[in-house]
Amino acid sequence: MKNVLMTAAVISTSFAAAQTSGQPQMSAEQRARMTQMQAVMDLAQTVRLLPELEKNKTTALTKAQAKVLLPILTTIQKAASVQPNDAKKYLTQIEDKVLTSKQLTALDTLMLKAEKEREAQRAQRQAGGQGGQARIPGVPGGFLPGQGQGQRPGGQAGQGTQAARGGQAQGGQPGQFNPFKQGRSADDLKKYIAALQKR
Repeated sequence: MKNVLMTAAVISTSFAAAQTSGQPQMSAEQRARMTQMQAVMDLAQTVRLLPELEKNKTTALTKAQAKVLLPILTTIQKAASVQPNDAKKYLTQIEDKVLTSKQLTALDTLMLKAEKEREAQRAQRQAGGQGGQARIPGVPGGFLPGQGQGQRPGGQAGQGTQAARGGQAQGGQPGQFNPFKQGRSADDLKKYIAALQKR
């Protein structure tokens, strides 16, 4: 009984500390939207990292792989929005029909490296007193509602609120979000598609 009370006290203290630590807390609705959009964010990260495979001859895509990948990438590029079910379908096609196990392993390594870099950036921001802004990777503006309202580098003021609402920034309707429609991600995808077309 003593252990149960001790555990309950530790949990409630930890929970209270987390709520008062200055870190933004997501509502249940925000958590549900983030969960729903996870497949889109996973697709965005995968597609963003594909060009990194080209830097190593052993993981570079072959001409045959490029031929299979190009229609998938051009469909993503042209889509007004990428829905979670479509994102899952594209990811499955890329992972099962395009990439080899060696390429998938290299991609996983790149994803882990990117996550470590994001963690280091978060820690640096928190140490610098910017802990109130929780960046959401793969989402334009990428801040939780109410957190990224100020002017951001690149001049996108308050876009994070719209993006966290399911992509309302792009089409005005919830769920209309394509991470490759604008900005650096769109430019990078366009360059990658052009490189693959030259094979």
